[in-house]
Amino acid sequence: MKKMFLGAILLIIIGNTVFAAGEENIGVKNEGRMEVREKEIQDISRKTENIEIVKEEGRKKSKKNKINSFISKIKGKEWKLVWYDEFNGSQLDTKKWDYWDYGNPWNPGNYLDENGNLVNQYGFDAKHYYLKDNVKIENGNMVIKLKKETNKKVNVNGTERRILYSSGAVHTRNTYNIQYGKIEMRAAMPEGVGTWPAFWMWPAGYSQASGGPAIGEIDIVETYGNDMRRATGTLHVLKSDNTYETFDGDDYKLSKWPREKLTNFNTYAVEWDDKEIKWLFNNKVYKKFSYKELERKGLQNPFNQPYFIIINVALSKITGEDGDVDFPTEMKVDYVRVYQKK
Repeated sequence: MKKMFLGAILLIIIGNTVFAAGEENIGVKNEGRMEVREKEIQDISRKTENIEIVKEEGRKKSKKNKINSFISKIKGKEWKLVWYDEFNGSQLDTKKWDYWDYGNPWNPGNYLDENGNLVNQYGFDAKHYYLKDNVKIENGNMVIKLKKETNKKVNVNGTERRILYSSGAVHTRNTYNIQYGKIEMRAAMPEGVGTWPAFWMWPAGYSQASGGPAIGEIDIVETYGNDMRRATGTLHVLKSDNTYETFDGDDYKLSKWPREKLTNFNTYAVEWDDKEIKWLFNNKVYKKFSYKELERKGLQNPFNQPYFIIINVALSKITGEDGDVDFPTEMKVDYVRVYQKK
C-alpha cells in the first residue's frame, strides 16, 4: 500500500511537471507568434503610410498639373497672334516693313556741311545717318548695324555730304497699323557710349510731311549703351504749345541673380488697351500708365487710335572717342509679334 501510495504521488508530481513544461512551451510559442504578428502589422502600417504618401503626392501633382493647364488655357484664350515676322528669310520682307528713308517717316539723320560741322536735321544732336544697307536678315535675325564711317557720302538735296556714322531703321507705316493689343519684340541690344536702340510707335500715317510733331509716341523699350543695367518704356503726349509732356515712370532694373544682360536676347513688350498701357520685360510687368493721368493734367488722349511700329538704332551726341564703342556694333531682332484679345 505504501509503495502504491508513493507511486501515485510520484505520477502526480511528474504529470504536473510535464504539464508546467508544456504550458511554458506554449507560452514561448504564443509569444513568438505575437512578435511576428506585431511585425506584420508594423510592415502593413508602413506600407499603408507609403501608399498614402504616394497618393498624396499624386494628388498634389495632379492638382498642380490641372492648375498649370488652367493657366495655359486662360493665357491661350486671352491673346491671339494677328501679325508677326520671325525674320527667317534671306532679306527684309517689304510686304511687312519699310526702310526709314528721307521723309519716310522722318529725316534719316545728321551729316557734315562743307565746313565739317554737324548739321542737325534729325531733330536732336544725333551722330548717325540711316542707310538701307545697314539692315540685313542673317541667321533668323534682323540685324541693324551701327558703323563708324571714314569717307562715306550721301546725297542731301542734290549735294554729296559726308556722314560720321551709319545705322539702320525700319517701320510699318505703309504696311501695318495696330490699335490695342500686345506688341512684343525679342532682341539683343548693342552696348557702348551713345548707342540707343529703340522699339516704338507713332500714330498711323504720321510722317515729316504731316508737318509738326506727332500727337503721341509709345516707346515700348529704349536702352542706353552707357548704362546696360536698365531698360525703359516711355510715353510722349503733344501739348498745346507743341512741346511734349513725357511720362517715363520707373525703368526696369536688370537683376544680377539670375544674371540678366541686355546683350543677351530678351523680350520687350507693351499690353495696350483703352484704359492703360503696361510695359513688360521677359513677360514681367514693371510699369503701368493709366489714361486718367492725362485727364488730371488736362491733356487729350492720343492713344485711342492706330499706331505703326518702328525699330532703329540711333547714336547720340555723347559718343566721343573711338574707344566709346567697339564699332561696328549691332542690334539683333529675333522676332516681332502682335497679339490682340480674343
